[in-house]
Amino acid sequence: MLRRTLIHTLVAALACTLPALAGAQAHPSQPVRLIVPFAPGGAVDQTARTISNTLGERLGQPIVVENRPGASGSLGAGELRRGKPDGYTLLLALDSQAVNHHIVKSLPFDTFKDFDYLSLLVTTPQVLVVRNELPVQNLDQLVAYLKARPGTAYGSAGTASAGHVNSAQLSIAKGLQTTHVPYKGAAPLLADLLGGHIDFAFAGLSVMLPHIQAGKMRAIAVSTAARSRQLPQVPAMNELIPGFEFPTWIGLVGPTGLPADVRAKILKAFQDTMHDPQVAARFAENAFDIVSSTPEAFMARVRKDDQVMADLVKRKIVGVD
Repeated sequence: MLRRTLIHTLVAALACTLPALAGAQAHPSQPVRLIVPFAPGGAVDQTARTISNTLGERLGQPIVVENRPGASGSLGAGELRRGKPDGYTLLLALDSQAVNHHIVKSLPFDTFKDFDYLSLLVTTPQVLVVRNELPVQNLDQLVAYLKARPGTAYGSAGTASAGHVNSAQLSIAKGLQTTHVPYKGAAPLLADLLGGHIDFAFAGLSVMLPHIQAGKMRAIAVSTAARSRQLPQVPAMNELIPGFEFPTWIGLVGPTGLPADVRAKILKAFQDTMHDPQVAARFAENAFDIVSSTPEAFMARVRKDDQVMADLVKRKIVGVD
């Protein structure tokens, strides 16, 4: 009797355990939602479209790219925060993810407690561009033009984006008074720059490069420590203002609480995707540099940018929306 009872107990325990094991092994068993918190056509959207097919093959399920623009990426991040930590909803975050808490009131999440910063995927230089009609050819001429016209409008892909931060740092370095016009991504910014509605901008080189090469706008400098291989004739901001370095970055973010095995599978699939030869070639063509970092290195970048924005807010160079 005791033996029979023990066998029944073991069978019952095994019956409870097997579904959980099967569920973990089967992940993902449905399409994975990849939130892009900006409008189509920008650097984050480019990244999602570049990796989605190969990533889907690695995971064995389709990747559904969903654009949720607004509030410098905060609307999309809020959508991720509301989801279940089951690995079926992920976010491609722009650099603004690290600093939105400084400038956007009443965020529905805690930047550091509510997210799992899984991997810094790519960076791309920010390029300082001006509309063709602007009578400037270099940074000194642009500074002189802006000092003579206080309040000149510049654009960014959103408040607290790398473009906004770079322009704010330029204002500090050169004593400029300009007017910030934030957009819901790089694509609408590009349209207004080409249309002459704003005079200049820092924006991701991946988006601006085709238009620079086509002669539709003029590149003044890139916001990296060294020159870009795509624009070797254009100086780095670091050459003109020592220490000036703030690229665009895009990283993979999940909600906190992902099961360890699911988290590991997602990280492996993304790392394999980023090092796929065809994916790597497409990123190189579009001026992206692959990083594919560890979670620890990604968090270190987030903390660094957080400190930069804290200083800008303290100086009242960047205000709170």
